[in-house]
Amino acid sequence: MLRLSEILPTGHLGFTADASPEPDGSARIAIASVFAGGIPLSIDDRPALQLAVDYKLMMSPTSRRATVVGSTFLVRPFAVGRPLFTVDYVRDAQSNTPAAHYNLHFEHGPIEAELLQTGATRRGKIHQKGVRSGKAPRLADLHFPTGGHRFRLCLEDVIEMLWIEFGIDVKPTAKKAICEGRERWRVMQVRAAVSDDPQSAAEELRTLGYVVEEPPSPRRQRLNRIHAI
Repeated sequence: MLRLSEILPTGHLGFTADASPEPDGSARIAIASVFAGGIPLSIDDRPALQLAVDYKLMMSPTSRRATVVGSTFLVRPFAVGRPLFTVDYVRDAQSNTPAAHYNLHFEHGPIEAELLQTGATRRGKIHQKGVRSGKAPRLADLHFPTGGHRFRLCLEDVIEMLWIEFGIDVKPTAKKAICEGRERWRVMQVRAAVSDDPQSAAEELRTLGYVVEEPPSPRRQRLNRIHAI
C-alpha cells in the first residue's frame, strides 16, 4: 500500500485494517481504502475517478503468513455510486464463478440480448431463472476470467490501465513503482505456481541448464489450483 504514494499524487491514500480472531488461532484481516467511495483519481488536476481497494486476508497461526482470501478493486466515476468495473478475486469461489474475474457495470445491448437465451446449464440457468421472474439480465452479471488463482491481475495492473487508457494523473516515480510492485507480485505468484506443479518446474529448469534432483517424496500436482478457472 505504501507504494501507492509513489504512484498517485492524491493525499487520500489511507487504509483501515480490522482483525478478528478465529477459533483455530488464525486471524481474518480486512483492509480497505479509508476515503469514502475510494481513492480519488484526477485527470489534468480535476477529480475524475475513484479507486476502492479491499482485501480480505487470513493470517496463519503457525507460519504467520497472510493469505489473500478475497480482493476487490472497484473503479467508479468520481462521487458516483455505480461502478464502471470491478476486478475481483475469491479464493473459495464456487465452480460456476471464476476465482479471479472482472465485471463491467454498464449496459451493453447485444450481450444482454444473448443472455436472454442462454443454455440452461451452470450460470445459464441462473440467467434463465431471472428472465422467468421478469429480471432482465445485465452485462454486470457476466464474470470475465483473469487467470485463476496464480495469474490474476494485481493492483498495479489496474492502476497502469487507468493511466494508459484514461490518462489519470500520476507522479514522476509512478512507472518505477508500478514495475517494482508488479515484479514483487509476479515473483510471489511464480513461486506459488511452482508449488502447484513442481515436476513441470523441475523439467523446465533442467532445460535451462539447472541441476534439479528428485526429492524422496515428490509433491503431487495441486490439480484443484491448476484446473480452477
